[in-house]
Amino acid sequence: MNGLGFIIVTVVSAVAGVLYYAGIGKRIAEEEKKAGRDLTYEINPFTGGRE
Repeated sequence: MNGLGFIIVTVVSAVAGVLYYAGIGKRIAEEEKKAGRDLTYEINPFTGGRE
């Protein structure tokens, strides 16, 4: 059972990480579209926003 628990936790963590980065990317894309320009050096990478 220990091995199975490890696999489940690993898979759930990987899925959570993928969803987190996908969400940040989506938010950054929306901010850039709204601003009409590249915001590479203006966006906070942890929140995906300019504020």
